Amino acid sequence: MSLIRADRVNFSYFGSLEPVFTNLNFTADTSWRTGLIGANGSGKTTLFKILCGEEKCGGKIVSNVRFVRFPFDADPYESVGDIAARCGEAWRLARELSLLGLGKDIRYRPLCTLSGGERTKVMLAVLFCTDGFPLIDEPTDSLDMRGRERLAEYLKEKRGYIVASHDRAFLDRCTDHTLALSDGGAEVVAGSYSVWKEENEHRIAAAREKKRSLENEAERMTAAAQRTARWAARAEQAKYGVQKSGLKADKGFVSASAARVMKRAKISADRKIAAAEHAKQLAAMLPQEEMIAFSPQECRKQCIFEISDAEIKAGEAVILRGVSLRVMRGERLAVVGENGCGKSTLLKFIAESLQGEAVSYLSQQCEDVCGTPAQYAAAWGIDEASFKSMLAKLGFRRTDWDKDMSLLSTGQRKKAALARSLLTKARLYLWDEPFNYLDIPAREMIEDAIIASSPTMVFVEHDAAFVSRVATRIFQI
Repeated sequence: MSLIRADRVNFSYFGSLEPVFTNLNFTADTSWRTGLIGANGSGKTTLFKILCGEEKCGGKIVSNVRFVRFPFDADPYESVGDIAARCGEAWRLARELSLLGLGKDIRYRPLCTLSGGERTKVMLAVLFCTDGFPLIDEPTDSLDMRGRERLAEYLKEKRGYIVASHDRAFLDRCTDHTLALSDGGAEVVAGSYSVWKEENEHRIAAAREKKRSLENEAERMTAAAQRTARWAARAEQAKYGVQKSGLKADKGFVSASAARVMKRAKISADRKIAAAEHAKQLAAMLPQEEMIAFSPQECRKQCIFEISDAEIKAGEAVILRGVSLRVMRGERLAVVGENGCGKSTLLKFIAESLQGEAVSYLSQQCEDVCGTPAQYAAAWGIDEASFKSMLAKLGFRRTDWDKDMSLLSTGQRKKAALARSLLTKARLYLWDEPFNYLDIPAREMIEDAIIASSPTMVFVEHDAAFVSRVATRIFQI
């Protein structure tokens, strides 16, 4: 058994006003299959770079293991076998490739000829042929649902790694501990993502209940202080006046009573201030209960789209034959199948077939996202303030407000296109892999909005948790 310990780790990127880590502390065992989670920008990739020695930090990282990281830099024209030869024995690579569903012949192919999913599997096979503790950063991005399931089964048989992912079902399948990064630091939980989520929800619910209790106590103390002040004022008047009975008040007795009351009032006021301050501290620690507004256009038609025995092409090439599909109002249809089977082509076909109708289409690559957020919102007839508010909830960086979005990463462009689609009133929403690059909180906000508003949707998504929670029907290709 060996430990990885972060002791008061501090880190900021050069020129950044906000630190990534401030006094980060955690301990993890190298025998654990640890899932690393956190919102975009919480420092998951940065932590991996620090552990590997690629970035220097304040504080200490204490560990006696050597770290190896996925993805790693490699010559795209180098063959898989040549890359692996520097890392381990050929038979080990053949075994790992087989476990990941790849044939031996792939060893002779250059990396640049592989698909995204093949490249992911090859790099992981090489990683597990290398001596060192694996740090695996977002391995599911290029994999379809079946590929993710197979990778999870593969990793579950390994002993000791840290894997960063936003895919909840994947994490549940292959991890036994969770390391959660947040503004408050790091938290380690024995269990997969679902275990952490349940514990976190209980903790948040208890904190919110405590906050409400403290606020109620502060209100009671305020009311008590007001009553006491009124009594003390009347007592002070009585000290110099005459009671209704005609007898003069005992000034000494009245003064002593008033003093006791005022002392109790001071104690009540102190308790009120303490309760209010504690409630304020709890409020600052609690996550914001963000909600996404999703308002689909009303539609009286029962059948939104229908084709029968259709031939679907990409250019002149026939991709799908004999396709029959009916989409009814309120349905949320998940189109599933292996990479390259024609899912995206089907969505484009539906969008083209319904040109001129109230359809919101979200492409996989978001080629149409350009201009600043303000210009993009204006081009689509969307309120700028609402658009920027939605972008912020999805984790779009405020430092990119004034930039041409065509020059930003695919992840930032995807968030802009998704915000636009969410704010568009449509009868049908066509989404092609909407969750690429989105963190778990944003995914769950969108799921809640979809379930609450019941839009009609046809979507392609490899996140099994999203499909399970949102889809009302599966269409298998």
